[in-house]
Amino acid sequence: MKTPELTPAAVQAIIDLGKLSLLFGGVNRITCYPDGVTPESDTDHTVMLGLIACAFAERFAPELDRGKVAQFALVHDLVEVYAGDTATARIMSDADQAGKEEREALALARIQEEFDTELPWIGETIAEYESRSTPEARFIKVVDKALPKITNILNGGVTFRGQKHDAVSGTEFLAHQREKLSATYGKDQSHAMALLTALGDEMIKAIF
Repeated sequence: MKTPELTPAAVQAIIDLGKLSLLFGGVNRITCYPDGVTPESDTDHTVMLGLIACAFAERFAPELDRGKVAQFALVHDLVEVYAGDTATARIMSDADQAGKEEREALALARIQEEFDTELPWIGETIAEYESRSTPEARFIKVVDKALPKITNILNGGVTFRGQKHDAVSGTEFLAHQREKLSATYGKDQSHAMALLTALGDEMIKAIF
C-alpha cells in the first residue's frame, strides 16, 4: 500500500490535534488528586485508564485485543474537550442523561468535521467506542467506571463524601451501579465487573 503524501493540510491537522490534546488536559474532572484539592484532569484520567486497563486485561482478560483496549482508552473521553465532563453520580434523571448524550454527540460531530479528512482514525475510534459493539469497548466502559473508586481511596473519599454519601448510602449507590452495568454493557464483562466490585468494596472500607 502506497504511503500518502504528507501534505501541508496533513501537517496542519497534526498541529491541530496537538492543540486538541492540550485542551483535553485542561478539562478537569470532579475527582481529585491524593491531596484532596487538586482536580484530576481528563489526561490524568486517560493515562490511568490506559495503564490499568491494558495491564489488567493482559493478566485477567487475555482474550481481549489489548491494542484495541489501549486505543479506546486513549480516546474514550476526548469529546469532553467540547462537551465538558459530566460526573455520572450527578446525573439524576433521564433528561440529564439525554443532555449529556446530546452534548457528546455534537462534540463528536465537531471532532469528525475537524479531523476526518486528514486523520479519520480519531473520529472512527471514538464512534466505535461509543457504539459499544466490541467487547474491548465494553471492557473500557466498565473499567472507566471503576477508576473514580481508586481516586477516592487515594484522597480519603473527599469527592464521594462531598456528595453527601455515608457508608450506607455509598454502599447502596455502588450496588445500584453494579446492577445497572450488569444489565447493560457490563453483562459480558465479568472480569471488569469483578474489578469494579472489588474497588468499590475497598473504597467503602478506606473512607468510612
